[in-house]
Amino acid sequence: MKFALVTTTINVPHVLKLYRACTTDVRFFVVGDRKTPKEAYEFALTLDNTQISMPESGHQWKCSELIGFNCIQRRNIGFLEALKWGASAVLSIDDDNIPLHALSFFKDLRAVLEGRFDGVGARGEYHWIDPGQYLRPPAKHRGFPNSVTHEAVYQPIVGAKVGVAAGMCLGDPDIDATTRMVNAPDVQQVSQLVENGIVAHHQTWTVFNSQNTAILREFLPAWFMWPGVGRHDDIYASLVVQRVMRERNYCVHLGKPFVVQQRNAHDLVKDLRAELDGYDQVIKLTRLLDELPLLGKSVVEDCRRIWDLLAHTPWVPERTVSAAFAYLDDCESVL
Repeated sequence: MKFALVTTTINVPHVLKLYRACTTDVRFFVVGDRKTPKEAYEFALTLDNTQISMPESGHQWKCSELIGFNCIQRRNIGFLEALKWGASAVLSIDDDNIPLHALSFFKDLRAVLEGRFDGVGARGEYHWIDPGQYLRPPAKHRGFPNSVTHEAVYQPIVGAKVGVAAGMCLGDPDIDATTRMVNAPDVQQVSQLVENGIVAHHQTWTVFNSQNTAILREFLPAWFMWPGVGRHDDIYASLVVQRVMRERNYCVHLGKPFVVQQRNAHDLVKDLRAELDGYDQVIKLTRLLDELPLLGKSVVEDCRRIWDLLAHTPWVPERTVSAAFAYLDDCESVL
């Protein structure tokens, strides 16, 4: 399996030196933005097997201008570059994700995505499971709807196909701004369930983000980070991916590899403002996706059908829809 690692940065991404020490055969794609200092590019050039995308180099992609600049959604450009390179699977990280168990990090990732999964499967009693409940202490994952309770029912699974490997994040995990303001959890452990790995049943919703998360090549067209929707860009994307994978009986794996997040400085009030709309829209989006029949002929075709629906959904910005269709055109050009 031909792996790529994608990250965006407006800092010098020192953590990539440790990822490179983990392996030499994974291609790194570092996506810069207009705020990225030249020192970041200079550092990336010292790493073997690394490709750099500067803002001005995005013109080859139809979606680039529509996505905009000085935004985390520039990650989409890295996905397209990885597709063009021929990646079989793409790992997306943030520049503050420190790999735990560095010697086995990519080995663990390959083990999840290259074979079939035999082990424990989780169904949500209320059709949802929250990955954050497997952290110790538990911490609700950003984007998990407030109106839903995490109640999991476990069952044996044999031969499950995994399309997404959502690695767990220790330290300062990805939680909503309210939880961080009130609890500020310091996660030092995970439950035995995700220590060994579990899969979410493909009829059960969960959420995953764009850090320490890997996805198979065929599902990258669905993993479009939405511009113009605040801090739910990757959360909404995770729901589209799950809906497309459902047609093909692919699951989300929760477990290894692990990272420790030494979170970059954030304005929590600003984060909260950027999350408020998403609290209501997550459930609305899943209901739309549940009701939409897909043909299952190709991922791109299914995604176009989804975005045709979202184009007539009042809370989805026109800019987001236009960028999504352009991204799908870009994906088709390299698939």
